[in-house]
Amino acid sequence: MTFKTKLLLITILPLIAVSILIGSVTYYHSRTLIDAQTEAVEKRILASKRQEIRNYVSLALTSIEEIYENQPGGRMVAQDEVMRILRNLTFDYDGYFFAYTLDGTSIVHPKLPHLVGGNWWDLQDDNGDYVIRNLINAAKNGGGFHRYVWHKPSTGTVEEKLGYAILLDKWNWVLGTGLYTDDIAKEVAAIRADFARSIRQTLFVIFLITLAAIIIAGTLIAGVRFSEQRFADTRLKALTNRILQVQEQERKRVSTELHDSISQLLVSVRYGVEMIHSEANQNAELQAQAAKCLTILDGTITEVRRISRDLRPSVLDDMGLAAALGSLGKEFQMQSGITVNVEAERCHTRLSEGAKTALYRVVQECMTNVARHAEAEEVSISLSVGPNTLDLCVEDDGIGLPQPLPRGGGLGFRNMRERIETYGGQLSLGRGKIGGTRIEVEMPLDNATAKAA
Repeated sequence: MTFKTKLLLITILPLIAVSILIGSVTYYHSRTLIDAQTEAVEKRILASKRQEIRNYVSLALTSIEEIYENQPGGRMVAQDEVMRILRNLTFDYDGYFFAYTLDGTSIVHPKLPHLVGGNWWDLQDDNGDYVIRNLINAAKNGGGFHRYVWHKPSTGTVEEKLGYAILLDKWNWVLGTGLYTDDIAKEVAAIRADFARSIRQTLFVIFLITLAAIIIAGTLIAGVRFSEQRFADTRLKALTNRILQVQEQERKRVSTELHDSISQLLVSVRYGVEMIHSEANQNAELQAQAAKCLTILDGTITEVRRISRDLRPSVLDDMGLAAALGSLGKEFQMQSGITVNVEAERCHTRLSEGAKTALYRVVQECMTNVARHAEAEEVSISLSVGPNTLDLCVEDDGIGLPQPLPRGGGLGFRNMRERIETYGGQLSLGRGKIGGTRIEVEMPLDNATAKAA
């Protein structure tokens, strides 16, 4: 065995062994993390649904409270009015309220009216669960949750449902509602799929790195020079692009959670406080406290929506890049007092979603720099679409960049350049025609999409 062969084995074998060990440990810990994360997500979503159901029941009780307590016109009239209110009180497409007597007779069921009038004490679902009986028992025990399978109106299928029931003891009624939980399984499956894909990508990257290291080691021993820097740059750009994509996905997810969940819960709380405020005519102190709470809630709702919009502006996904830049300019002008002029042409489908996001983030970074450093009074944003390229220009009339210009720009400029270069574009930095700073971007368009259109 020659010395070169021994050196090759000494170099490659430990590398292969370490790579296999790293891959095995990574896979094991990743699978453990998947189980922990999906369990945490399922618990979090289930807790959120429980709170949401309680809020809906609270709203229903608020709607019938006066009639239930005072019984104007007598008990029969009051009961008829409460049943009418409950039949009309729905939420979303599959959300409704039901009511049963303590012997299991249905008196309100908007989605399945054929059940009304029948006794369903012994009704079992597909899993053999006594649905009505268990809901009534939960209500008798002070109100509680019960999971079962039930007909879903929007799909016509039988899905898992989380029900909640309380007791209206004056009338011996059970009032309840519920939410279908089939979306939990779908979200958990999606999370597992994303994690599994990430694991495969990680193991694949480990394999590529190991293979590349073996090739480099063999090439060096054979005396052939290989450009390690180019390889490292390629991998780094791919990793940077992946990080940016994951970051945007996470921003979008968190933004959606804030807008669709937290904001709706706050609005529900505000509705309840507003009811307290309207009913507190005889108590000035309580009315003032309720008004103060409404003010705080309004500010909180506005702040949640602002954070959601900053994380991922919905207008970028719904209306496109031109509308998003216009909205960004208006918002920046309102917050900073700096005049912003936006002239943007629509690029329709000639630019990928990733490229649109990159351009939007570049403009967002520019506006942040203007607010912090430029001391400008006016900013111009122009977006023009040519036959083959898209041109973006952001220019301010501030104090401009120091002279001589820093080589390669600062960290923020490098981040913007990497975003643009990921999609084949070019970014340049210089002084504006009217002083200040001028940043120009040239991005290639998808002509194949244009021709098809």
